[in-house]
Amino acid sequence: MRYNELKQMYQLEETYWWFVGRRRLVRDLICDYGRSGQLKILDAGCGTGGTMQAIGDMGEVWGCDISRDALQFCRQRGLENLVRCRVEDLQFADDSFDIVVSCDVLEHIPDDATALREMHRVLRADGLGVITVPALKFLWSSHDEILGHLRRYHKRGLRELLVDAGFEVIKLTYAVTFLLPVIIGYRLGQKILSRRGSQTGLVAVSPLVNHLFVALLQAESYLIRQAALPWGASLVAVVRKVPPPAVSANRVQLSPKAAES
Repeated sequence: MRYNELKQMYQLEETYWWFVGRRRLVRDLICDYGRSGQLKILDAGCGTGGTMQAIGDMGEVWGCDISRDALQFCRQRGLENLVRCRVEDLQFADDSFDIVVSCDVLEHIPDDATALREMHRVLRADGLGVITVPALKFLWSSHDEILGHLRRYHKRGLRELLVDAGFEVIKLTYAVTFLLPVIIGYRLGQKILSRRGSQTGLVAVSPLVNHLFVALLQAESYLIRQAALPWGASLVAVVRKVPPPAVSANRVQLSPKAAES
């Protein structure tokens, strides 16, 4: 993502309805499914640091991103614990984190399966992952092109990717459901009029509308915590790294010859 686009996102991230609603949902899901106490958390593909800042009180939070400019914006927020690396090649040891968060990152990565395996690798046994991606291929528009998306996801395909990476899927649901008709209408209008979106793909709205959209996403977050929603502009997954089977202390160790007999 280009510097000017990152700068606009940095300026909007604390107040814009999309970012505010997503951060609240991620935080709610960590509270619901994560272990209590101080946690070690990785924001994989942290961008300009809005999510890191929002969950900073939940433990020791680390962020990584491939973009030097993005990490510099994180530093402007006063964030530390930053590493420059690709999500497909996380520069952290195995079993390092209690939680990995990755918000709208996989759609930028050519090899999203490898990125998920890396998140699995750096999680501790029984560790939690909270992952969001853009949903529904028919919503593809100039917004996706501006932001450098390679794909949008459907529920079944994302579930297969997560399971293949070694995760147990605890919750997989669509999100940004209440606002889906607004998003569809806007993107259809763009296509009909052959207009591209703003430089970041984010649509300017009035403070009143922004507040309304934030309230709708907050209500939606409550519903998502109770059940899965059937459609939406985004997909949210809560996954767990299943610990390896325990070996019984009473198990008899056979010699090679005994095992062959």
